[in-house]
Amino acid sequence: MGLFRDNFLDLDSYYGLNFINTMFQMRKIIGFIVFLCVVAANQVSAQCISGNCYEGRGTFRFENGDEYDGLWLNGQPDGQGKYTWKNGDFYRGNWIAGKMDGRGFYKYANGDKYTGEFRDNKMDGRGHFYWDNPGDVMNNAKYEGYWQDGKPMQIEVQPTGEPMDSNQKKR
Repeated sequence: MGLFRDNFLDLDSYYGLNFINTMFQMRKIIGFIVFLCVVAANQVSAQCISGNCYEGRGTFRFENGDEYDGLWLNGQPDGQGKYTWKNGDFYRGNWIAGKMDGRGFYKYANGDKYTGEFRDNKMDGRGHFYWDNPGDVMNNAKYEGYWQDGKPMQIEVQPTGEPMDSNQKKR
């Protein structure tokens, strides 16, 4: 009797144990370890990275990569703070019960920006929107006025860049 049985390597006989069953058991154990690592990584990725993120001042990093730094009340942003989205947008201003509410400044990753009033996570009240789209007709244009439910109430776009030449002026 050697290491081969019916022209196949007989590891059961060589190792003196049921090799196949041991391999399946090891596979289950390795799978469980991988599962625990994934769960632990998810628990670590969404966390308070400094301060008190329940009631006080703290910085919290969310699972999707967004981050909030500011005042907290009952585990929600409340008071002054800055929220930075993973895509590069950010909002700095007042929060009430986890929502942008009150005066604030929002800057988009493309350079557009809004400063003014917010209510329930939307532009609402008096505000100024500035477009920053190089090469676009809206580049350096601004809207000053009232917003309701995230939409401007009336649109009058005014250029903020170079003055119009005499052929462009209204008569």
